[in-house]
Amino acid sequence: MLIPGPMAQSEALRALADIRAVIDRTARYSTFSALSGFLAGGAALVGSGGCGYFAQFPGAQDTDGKTYFLVWAGVFAFAAVQWLILTWLKARSRGESMWTPIARTAFNAMLGPGLAGILASIVLFVSTGYQYLAGLWLLLYGCGLWAVSFFAPAFLRWLGLAFICLGCGAWVKTTNPGFWLGIGFGGLHLIFGIVVLARYQK
Repeated sequence: MLIPGPMAQSEALRALADIRAVIDRTARYSTFSALSGFLAGGAALVGSGGCGYFAQFPGAQDTDGKTYFLVWAGVFAFAAVQWLILTWLKARSRGESMWTPIARTAFNAMLGPGLAGILASIVLFVSTGYQYLAGLWLLLYGCGLWAVSFFAPAFLRWLGLAFICLGCGAWVKTTNPGFWLGIGFGGLHLIFGIVVLARYQK
């Protein structure tokens, strides 16, 4: 009976590790960018007027509803564009396609809450229900992250739950939307960037 030598065993273990990595990438969404999290978090902190600290900043208070709405539309648009660019660059550096089957699944999981957020935002904007926008955005974004977490790293589930809790808080206390939006889209995205940098950045 032939017994593999140490070198053969080492090669076999490396091959198994490579196979496991490939399977994991095709079964779980993992094309995260720490820089994207930092940029999105920074944009949200600016948009919120430093979590409402600079109360006169248009994105910190909903007293001027149209300007408040436009500021956050700009923040979300910036976050989406830079995420697309950085995700594409990371996938390219890994020799992968950005639009993989698992990426499409993640996109579809976010699509429902995203469309609901857009349509509900339009309704609230037209009906001048600006005080409910912060809670709506946080809550639906958290629901999207929760859905994606079932085929992505589990920390997204806890991140989604944190967004949901902040969204409920923003509905309970509607007088300081900049605080809730800054903590949520600002602080939690910075935490996301730190986690990705520490555990998933390759």
